[in-house]
Amino acid sequence: HRPIIPNRIGARCADRRRSTGRTEVDRIRAHRSTRPATRVAAALAALALVLSGCLSSSQTQDIDYINNTRASYGKSALSADLAAANKAQAWAEHMAATGVLEHTGGGSKLDTSGVSGWCAYGENVGSGPTLSGIHHAFMQSGPHKANILGNWHRVGTGVYRDGGGTVWVTEIYLRNC
Repeated sequence: HRPIIPNRIGARCADRRRSTGRTEVDRIRAHRSTRPATRVAAALAALALVLSGCLSSSQTQDIDYINNTRASYGKSALSADLAAANKAQAWAEHMAATGVLEHTGGGSKLDTSGVSGWCAYGENVGSGPTLSGIHHAFMQSGPHKANILGNWHRVGTGVYRDGGGTVWVTEIYLRNC
């Protein structure tokens, strides 16, 4: 059985190369303009490619579930935090390996080394047969729902499917200083 996440966030992201051998980022850089608005748009597009190359489809799907839910409650979208996603992914894999659903550090303070610029954090952990089912269960639980809808700015998610088919999820929410 293959995990949902074939590689860790901290691992080197694969280049998305076309037949020309150039990456999408190289292609965008090749079309630079002297106009500031065009340069900003190109930089944002390059950033989106880098982020999409580093987050798995399951992590992106979890962030979409979170942001779609937030939007339905009139809340602003959270941006993806790759350092927090790396921590979340490692913890989802740890829970799958041990078969124990628990908060990072066994409920003690979250290891935030490498995650910067935050003043407060929240965390959801869950397991179940599907990612959508876990998100639905979070929304039925007061504390988990409060984290999803909380006054946060960034989120990092980890999603891992073990050999038995169980999906393990960690969501780390961050409030900027």
